[in-house]
Amino acid sequence: RFRILVIGNANAGKTTILEKVCHTQGLEPVYLNVSHLDSKLEPSASRGNHEIEHQFQYPTAHGFVFHDSCGFEAGGAVELQKVKDFIENRAKDGQLKDQLHVIWYCLPTSNDRGMTNAEMSLFESGTGNVPIIAIFTKMDALDQVARNQLMFDDDDLSCEEIEEQVPKLAEAMFQEKYLKRLDEVKHKPRYVVLLRDTNKEDTNCDELILKTSQALDRDTLKLFYLSIFRIDIDSRIKQVINR
Repeated sequence: RFRILVIGNANAGKTTILEKVCHTQGLEPVYLNVSHLDSKLEPSASRGNHEIEHQFQYPTAHGFVFHDSCGFEAGGAVELQKVKDFIENRAKDGQLKDQLHVIWYCLPTSNDRGMTNAEMSLFESGTGNVPIIAIFTKMDALDQVARNQLMFDDDDLSCEEIEEQVPKLAEAMFQEKYLKRLDEVKHKPRYVVLLRDTNKEDTNCDELILKTSQALDRDTLKLFYLSIFRIDIDSRIKQVINR
């Protein structure tokens, strides 16, 4: 099993990402070491409801095991220590299947504040030998901010001209509010992945899947990851044929 820790505050898009990566077809996750939990990964108002040790997987992706952390926005120091302890404890495990293999850190771009110091804390403390991928979600919200600014700044622009300029301005905003801050941290993410329009059926997380493979240091672990993906794909093909 390939083990992934998914980190993100409320409304960071974690559930949507996992549903697309695992092609869940509407199926709920199965928790492996607890009797019942809320199937949605979005943290509730009570942060204590989330336990990083709880492991779950989807019926359509048996080779992947996920753990969930609610992020560092509220009570950040406590949650950060939980994550650090979890990473350290998993690193001590001798069996490959029980180790933590990668971290997906989901950071929404749909707010005005950019990244807080609490959200940056993991990049300052580091994650040992476990690669971290920074996933910036809801990039379409940043597109809309750029679109609104262009409409406000220049009344003479046509709709076509505005749409042509939106990607460039959104990219500049992203560079200023997010990437510039990542350049300043002690431990940079292995890769940065941008996701937009994930609420639409025709979008996917293929880039995240690819970057996860590229982030792995050991060739044996890469083969392990890719072989699991192949097994899960073959399983989904059989399910479709047998319908």
